[in-house]
Amino acid sequence: MSKYLDVANGNLMYLLAAAVILFVLVQSVVFLIAAWKRGVDIGIDKRKMLEAVKSSAVFSIVPSLPIIISLIALSPILGMPFSWLRLSIVGSASYELIAAEIGAKSMGVGKLGSEGYTAQVFSNSMWVMSIGIIWGLLMCILFLKKYLSKISKVHTTDSKWAEIMVNALFFGMLSVFLGRPVVAGGIQLLVLVSSAAIMLIITYLGKKLRQQWIHDFSLAISMIAGMALAILFKSWI
Repeated sequence: MSKYLDVANGNLMYLLAAAVILFVLVQSVVFLIAAWKRGVDIGIDKRKMLEAVKSSAVFSIVPSLPIIISLIALSPILGMPFSWLRLSIVGSASYELIAAEIGAKSMGVGKLGSEGYTAQVFSNSMWVMSIGIIWGLLMCILFLKKYLSKISKVHTTDSKWAEIMVNALFFGMLSVFLGRPVVAGGIQLLVLVSSAAIMLIITYLGKKLRQQWIHDFSLAISMIAGMALAILFKSWI
């Protein structure tokens, strides 16, 4: 095991990650208790609230599958504790890898986990990943209420333009992650196109068969299939 992974998978990293995740778990429990009390105050039947809690717990399992897959993919590169922390609290596999690579390249290392990727370079990757992600949270805290009021006004005055604007923002965000494989081509582009095709097929089957569970598993299935195809493409090309 390389030295940076000794640090990345060290006891201190596990302790720090567990402390942050525990804080978020406690926060979630506090919100759950407050929501339950509020439901009782406004007269919602306790059995209905319990059913809502159970159904929410069950349906949260499906969206967590891509996160588990991302954790499996990230942990050999960035270590288990930090990957666990990032994917449990905030961030995504695509962002984490891009940000970590920027941190490595800024210190003269071309590839994550390659020769020269020392514990110091790893710490720089962590700083870039952490500092790069906080701005969205700060923007929400400071400006989200004002932003939503503006969007609401646009929806009221011109709903079609509001829909175009929101979709443009969404696709602009996606282009940040899709640009690299499209420009690089090769295996990356093949995996992107194949995964997209699999997602379209699954979506079509879900509509055709009228089975909601197929839609729920579409992201997880396309991710697993994309990873499997990446291995096949690598062996073929």
